[in-house]
Amino acid sequence: MRLPLRRLPPRSNSLQVLHGLDALSGAQAPTAVAIGNFDGVHIGHQALLNDLRSAAQDSGLKLTVLTFFPHPVEVLNPGKTLECLSTSAEKLVQLEAAGVELVLVAPFDRQLAQLSPDSFFQQYLLSGLHARRVHVGYNFCFGRNRAGDTEYLRRLCESANVQLHIASAFKLDGEVVSSSRIRQAITRGSMEHANRLLGRSYVIAGNVVAGAGRGRKLGVPTANLAYPPGKVLPQTGVYVTRTAWQRQVFHSVTNVGVKPTFEKAGCPVVIETHLLDFSGQLYGEPIEVGFLSRLREERKFSSVDELKLAIEGDIRSAERYFSKPQA
Repeated sequence: MRLPLRRLPPRSNSLQVLHGLDALSGAQAPTAVAIGNFDGVHIGHQALLNDLRSAAQDSGLKLTVLTFFPHPVEVLNPGKTLECLSTSAEKLVQLEAAGVELVLVAPFDRQLAQLSPDSFFQQYLLSGLHARRVHVGYNFCFGRNRAGDTEYLRRLCESANVQLHIASAFKLDGEVVSSSRIRQAITRGSMEHANRLLGRSYVIAGNVVAGAGRGRKLGVPTANLAYPPGKVLPQTGVYVTRTAWQRQVFHSVTNVGVKPTFEKAGCPVVIETHLLDFSGQLYGEPIEVGFLSRLREERKFSSVDELKLAIEGDIRSAERYFSKPQA
């Protein structure tokens, strides 16, 4: 199954984004709230949000997401950095595309982590968001030391006359869909698998920066992507990709790696993309690279000529990929 690269749509003015409880007004409209990190806004998240959107529309409630930044894992496990599927900006665009009207970003710190389940429920859901309906995943936990589970939340909702929906594990072909499974697939280079669970191509976006210019000398100029820190990177190797630039989408071949033919060991990972059937200047321009399929591992070649032959083979492989009917 091949999925097209879906360009992140421009932000409209329909999504309201607030940071922290202090940003909420006392006149906040009643809401239907989904709670979670929503990293990647994958097909399981989308199913939960679709259910919430239907319920919100039927009840005249504002479709709302309560999410957290930074990711709780980074606060509860100091020194551990979680590589994410979406940047904060990308997540907002994906939530807006799912029909969300309000996002409350709760700054996750030690103070929030120490709230009891009852205090969290009262401060964020009742007093803050005036929630009338709450949707969470089957494994949702909240409050100090994750003391509150879905059954505890059910009792709190019943006592406050708030409707609660607990979503079952979302499965695709028998596999539970989760952000962690998608991260694992990407780091293995299994882009087809990751994209099926995401419901779209995995995209890394950033500005094009100057490189060493070796690709141009070889006749295959590349755009060097300054990717955002904290994004999950695909396993090193060569990939069939689609690259979006100025509302145009180009077939492309992308290398993720350390350029072992030219560089010494220990160099940082770079992302270099060759756009097929394109000529022009991209330095400083924002592009989005959507990863579709891994062609081969990155390796060190004995000569520049051998490398050039390999690149030409990669381009032919990509052209064959795109010439096949898209399933």
